[in-house]
Amino acid sequence: MPQKRYIKLILPLRLEWEPCYWQTGDIRTGQRVIVRFAGRRTVGVVSAVDITPDIDESRIQPVLTIESGLDPISPEEISLWRFIADYYLCTVGEVYKAAYPGLKTAAEESSARSQQRKEALEERTIEVWKQRIARLEARLEAKEADLAKKHGEAVRTRLESQRGAILAELQAAKDRLASFSQKLNLAGQDWSRLLKGIPESAPEPILADALASGKPILLKSSGRIQNYVQAATEQLRKGKNVCILVNEIALAGSLCEALKASFGDLVLVHHSQMTRAAQRRINDAVRSGRPYVLVGTRSAIFIPHRYLGLIIVDNEESLFYKQSDTAPRYNARDCAVQLARIHGCSIILGSDSPSLESILNARSGRYCLIDRNPDGREMHPGCNFTLIDISAERKKNGMCGVYSRKLLDAMRWSKRTALIRGFEKPEEVGEVQADVFTFPQAAKTDLSAYDLVGILNADALFNPADFRSDEHAFQFLERLKSTCPKLMVQTRQAGHQVFSLNSAEPLLEERRNFNLPPYYRLIELRVHDATTAESLGKSLQKAGFSPMVLADAVRIALPRDKQLQESKKILRKTVEAFRSNFKADVITDVDPL
Repeated sequence: MPQKRYIKLILPLRLEWEPCYWQTGDIRTGQRVIVRFAGRRTVGVVSAVDITPDIDESRIQPVLTIESGLDPISPEEISLWRFIADYYLCTVGEVYKAAYPGLKTAAEESSARSQQRKEALEERTIEVWKQRIARLEARLEAKEADLAKKHGEAVRTRLESQRGAILAELQAAKDRLASFSQKLNLAGQDWSRLLKGIPESAPEPILADALASGKPILLKSSGRIQNYVQAATEQLRKGKNVCILVNEIALAGSLCEALKASFGDLVLVHHSQMTRAAQRRINDAVRSGRPYVLVGTRSAIFIPHRYLGLIIVDNEESLFYKQSDTAPRYNARDCAVQLARIHGCSIILGSDSPSLESILNARSGRYCLIDRNPDGREMHPGCNFTLIDISAERKKNGMCGVYSRKLLDAMRWSKRTALIRGFEKPEEVGEVQADVFTFPQAAKTDLSAYDLVGILNADALFNPADFRSDEHAFQFLERLKSTCPKLMVQTRQAGHQVFSLNSAEPLLEERRNFNLPPYYRLIELRVHDATTAESLGKSLQKAGFSPMVLADAVRIALPRDKQLQESKKILRKTVEAFRSNFKADVITDVDPL
C-alpha cells in the first residue's frame, strides 16, 4: 500500500494555522490541490511536504485532487505572502485570497480546461495529418513498384500521371503539417523579436552607482521618466524583466507613452478595472517566460513575476498604494521593497515629494537618495504658482461668491480651467466655463492638459485631527506644481507652513516630538461600538500596551526598536484571544492612513 505523505496547506481563509492533509505519490511545495475543509471544497496551496503531523493521524483528511492544470505558486510568491501576513498582522490565507480570489482561480481553472482541450485537439490534428502522410507514402511506394514493371506507353503515362498526383498530394500534406506545427511553436519560446529595437540607453552615472549599491533608491525628481526608461533598458538587455507600480492608471499617461515608445509590445498593463479574462492573459504572459515591462496598480505585486531585475514605484508617497477596505490592508510600496529583496532585484521609489517614511529611510542610510533639488530651489520652475489670501482679498477687492478677483481674471484668459472645490457646495461654484473636481477626484485625475488649475479653498486640505494632513496637503500641491502650467490657490491660512515648505522633511521633527510615525509603528484596531472598544482597550492594557481608545477603535503606537517584532506577536495573540472570548469582529490596520 502506498505510504501517506503528510503536507501543510495554505487555504484562502482567515486561519491562524495551516491545516494538515495527506497524499500518496508525488507532490511538491507550491502545487495547488482541492481539499475539503469545514464541509466545503476549496483550492489550497501546498506550503510544506513530508511533515510530522501534530494532530491525531486518524483526523487528517486526504487531498481530493491535485490541480495539475493550474500553474504552481512560486516560492517567491509564498515568501511575499508570509511577509505581508507577518507585517500587517493578518493570516497568510487572507493574503492568498487577495492574490488569487475565487473568480481568478475559477478563471484559471476554466482556462486550464480550455487549454487541455486545445492541446488534445492539436495532438489529434497532428496525428490525422501524420496518418494521411503515411498512407500517401504507402500509395507512392506501391505506385513506384508498379512503374518498375514493364508497361506499354499508354499505361506508363497513366501510372506516371498518378504518381505525380500522389506526390503533389503528399507534398501538400507535409506542408500543412509543417505549417500547423510552426503555428504551435510560433514564438518557440524565442521572444527575441520583442527585444528588437530597444534603444541604446544606460543609466546616468549617479543612478548607475546607486543601482550598484544594492539599496532601494529614493529618486526625488519631477523629471524622472527618462531615468526609468534608462534603468529598464539596462535590465531588459540583461534578460531581466521590469515591474512598474503606478498609483492610478489614469495618472500614468505620460509614463505609459514613454514606455511604449521605447519598448513597444514588451509593455503590459494590469489594473483592477480590467476583466478577469484580461488579467488572466497578463498572468499567463508573465508565466510564459516572455520578456516584459509591466505597468500596474497596487495589485500588480501579486502577479507571478519571473526573472525580475527592476521594480519601480512611481509617486511612492501616494495614498492609493494603501489597501484599506479589506484584509490584507497592505501598502504596495512597502511590499514592493520586500518583493525586490525576495527576487534580489533593484528598486526605485520615485516622487516629487517623497513620503516621510522614505525620507527617514534615506536619512538613516537604508535607502540611497538621489535628490534633484538638494538646495531647496524651486522644484517646479515651469509652474506659475499664485497663493491668494481670501481674507485679505475680501477686504481689498471683495469676493465674487467663492471666487477672488485674481482667480476670475485668470479664468477669463484661460482656454481650459480645472477648479477644485473643498468646503464649497456645487451650487456655490455656479455655472462656469471650467471642469469642477473634488479633492479626491482631483487626486485621481491627470490635470496636466489644463492651462489653469484653481483651488477654491485649500483649507479643506488641513485636518487638525489628522497628524498626516500637512504631509498629504504638501504632496498634493507638489504634484499639481509638477504637472500644471498655472496653479492658483485660495486660502484663509496663507501663513500655513505647508505653503512655504520646499520639502516635507521639516515635518519629521514634529513626528519625532510627538512619538508618531514614521518613528513609531501605528496600529489601529477597529470594532463596532464604543463598549467593545473600551473592553479591547482594557485587554491591551493588561497585556502591557498603552492604548488610545476612540469611539469605535483602539490605537496602539509601538516604538520601531528591537522589541517591535515581539510586541507585534504579543499584540496579535491578545487580539485573537479577545476575538475568541468576546465573539467580536476586530479589524486590524497596520500603518493606517
